[in-house]
Formats: sequence, structure tokens, C-alpha cells
Amino acid sequence: MVFVVPSGLASAAPTTASDSSGAVSWAYGGLSTISFSGTSSSGVPYVGNATYGFSVLITQTNSTILPNDFELTVGRTMGASFAVQYCLPNCHKPTYFAGLSARVWESINSTAFLLDNGTVNEPAGPVTAFALQNASTVQVDNISESTSSYLPAASGVGGVSRAGYLGVQLRTTGSVSFATPLGLYPTNLSTAQSWNSTAAFQSSLEAAYSYFTSWAGPLVRGTDQGNGTIPVQGAGTLNLSGSYAPADTIALDGAHFAEVALSIQGPFTLRDGLLLVPVASDLFQGSSEPWSGNESGVATASPSFVDLRSASAAGHFGLGASRWLYDSQTLEPTTIAPASSDGVTDLAGSGAPDAAPATVVQGQPESVAQAQSTQSCLVSGACSSGGGPGPLRGLLGLVALGGVAAAALIVAVVVVERRRMPPPTYPNAALYPPGANGTPRAGPTGPSPPPPSPPDEDPLGNLW
Repeated sequence: MVFVVPSGLASAAPTTASDSSGAVSWAYGGLSTISFSGTSSSGVPYVGNATYGFSVLITQTNSTILPNDFELTVGRTMGASFAVQYCLPNCHKPTYFAGLSARVWESINSTAFLLDNGTVNEPAGPVTAFALQNASTVQVDNISESTSSYLPAASGVGGVSRAGYLGVQLRTTGSVSFATPLGLYPTNLSTAQSWNSTAAFQSSLEAAYSYFTSWAGPLVRGTDQGNGTIPVQGAGTLNLSGSYAPADTIALDGAHFAEVALSIQGPFTLRDGLLLVPVASDLFQGSSEPWSGNESGVATASPSFVDLRSASAAGHFGLGASRWLYDSQTLEPTTIAPASSDGVTDLAGSGAPDAAPATVVQGQPESVAQAQSTQSCLVSGACSSGGGPGPLRGLLGLVALGGVAAAALIVAVVVVERRRMPPPTYPNAALYPPGANGTPRAGPTGPSPPPPSPPDEDPLGNLW
């Protein structure tokens, strides 16, 4: 997948700079790369790597007709790259192994209309607040997952390789408007406060997907692909709640920001306090769409705080950063299972997940150029924790040669074929069911050639 920076972002001005029309632009984002290792509950060693991050570009244009109204043009990208590998007897000198390398990203471009004389309800009554009137959005999401394994043959002599690939692209376009503006947070944050707001919405949204998956093993080989639309709710009610405590402040770029917690109930999830993503198309909260039975990993992201200043101090709508909690999980291999139908002894899954440690990513003010660089690397999966493009670090790749695995530093590692695993037991297991019948698809009965190497071209290219 090739990421193209939208033209509206490519020409954006530097952080907190004004153009000739009086529009003000600024940016923020954050990245975190971690490496981890351990032993699964069944005693199988594993090592892993994860890189999480997001970047946001905002341009504000004030209305020349209505003094309380303004427009925000927002470009936001979120990404997660992670890999876990399992090794027997150990990851220093493995003989058999299984693992996963995956990347999930989301890019949102939105035009939102707000006002600064809306209301939210505090326990003592209504107070003046920033409020969202309507928004139009284009959202593109992607999953890329490479899997392979080198497992013992049922005869106990040598080993057998498997490989798999999953690619998904999801695109959502449309608009949302409110019968009365949806209050976001008070314009004056000075004491311990809590608030809520409610608004009826009407939406015109369309979510369409395409996916491609392939797998190869000794006696199992095939592909599957599909495309379609995802139903998105067109009308309903959103309920927003928020809170602030004076102790919750953070210093960013020499200025102090109030950390505000926001949550929303309804058919949307909230990005950075003002962007609405339909739950049906939110890959960072899990999905039960047609491709989910082929997934071997899960990436989630949850907002912790949005970081705010007063509009007068900031010189624009006071959103200056945000903080997110990321997580990723894969199924663990547990025991050496009986011989499978293709003559391979699997590292079977017990259903218990192994997860990268939960990771907090705190956004920081960025220049527009830095934000664009971060967005590109989140999409490509080539981010380093320094904030710009660079190789993922901390991954140990394994390549099997003649039944003995040799260590090599590569990014794509190995995975147990999901179709041979029982259903997972992590909290969102219902969103990631196993294959339709839990067994491999039928394949040729004779000897098979080695698994194909990853394609040089996008296998989804023929789907859109």
C-alpha cells in the first residue's frame, strides 16, 4: 500500500503559523517503540517488537460572518506495527518456530465546523463550551499481516514450512450533522469539573472494504478474496461525558496544558476530542467483518486525555496534543499437538493471548513537516521512536535451513496458521472468531512446492 499525503496537508503551514487568509495551522504527534520477551503459559519462549504512534495536523479558519463559528481541517494518522515469534526449544537456537508480523493503520481527513458558545451540562447547570455542529470525513484503514511457520513433520523427521498473507483496505466517507451542536468541553477549565452533553445526529455514510488472503502448506494451498459494504447507522443520539481536575496538567513545549478525559456513547468512537469514527469501521477497537476469521493478531488504541489550552493563550482552538494507550495481542502456541491433516505437528494454541506491554504514547507539538514524516512512516511501518522514518528495532527473525533454524535480523517473522487454533479467550474474542469451520481448506493431495515468497506488488491492487 502506498500512502499519498493529501494535497490539503502537503501545503499546510508550519506549526501555529498563519497564512494570508488568516488561517492558523499546527501539529502534534507521538511515537513509541518497544521490544519484549518472555515465556508463554505453556513454557514456549517468545520475543516481540511493537511500534505505536499517531500524528495530527490541524488548520483553523475563523468565520467572517458568524463571530463564534470556525472551521477545522484535520488530518490524522494512527498506526501500529507489531511482531511476536515463538521458538522451540528456545529463541537462541530454535528448531521450530511460529509467529506473526502485522501492521494496522488509519488515516482520517475531516472538515469540522465548531462554535465557541455552545453548552455542556455540569452538576450546577449549563456552562459555555466548544461544540461540534457538523463534519465531513474521509477515513481509510488498512491491515497487512504476514505469517509463516516452520514446524516438525508428523514423522518426527525434519520440518515443514507454511506461509500466509492477509491484506484489508477499508474506506469510509460521509458526513454527520447535529440537531443541536454537540458540546465537547467548557471554554473555561479552572476548577475540578465534570460535564455531559447529548445531541441527536443524522449521518450520510458509506463504508466499503476489500480483502485478500492466501495460505500455503505441504498439502494446503489457496487464496480467498472479497469486497462489500459495511452498514453504518444513519441516525441516533450521541452522549458525551468529560472531566477535568487541576492536578491533571502536562507541560508541552514550554506551555502547560489541561488534561481532559472525554468519552462518548453511541455508534461512533472519538478521536482527539472532535473526530467521529463509525464503530463499524474502527479497526482499532476490533471488528467482526468477513476478513476477521483470517486475522492472527489484534491492535487496539484507547484515548487517555486530550491536552488543552485556552484559545486566547494558544492563539487558536486550544487542542494541543493527546495521549493514547496502545495494546497488541496474538495467540500463543502451547503444546506439541498430534499430527494434522497435512502431516505437520502444530504448535497448538491454547486460546490464551500473549501481548506486548500496554504502551502509553503522549503527543508532543510538531512542525507540519515532522507530522507529515510521522504519518508516512506509520503507514509504511518504518517508524523509529525518534519521530521520523527508520527501521523497526528489536526484532529477531528466524529462517529455517535443513531443519535447523539460523538466526537473522529480519522484520517479518513467523506465525502459527490461525485456522488450526481454537478460539481465543482475550476480552474481544467475539470480535475475532476463527475460520468458518476451524479446519484448513482442502488442497492438492500431492507434494507441494515451497511456500511463495511475499509478493513484490500489492495483491489487493485488483480489488479497487
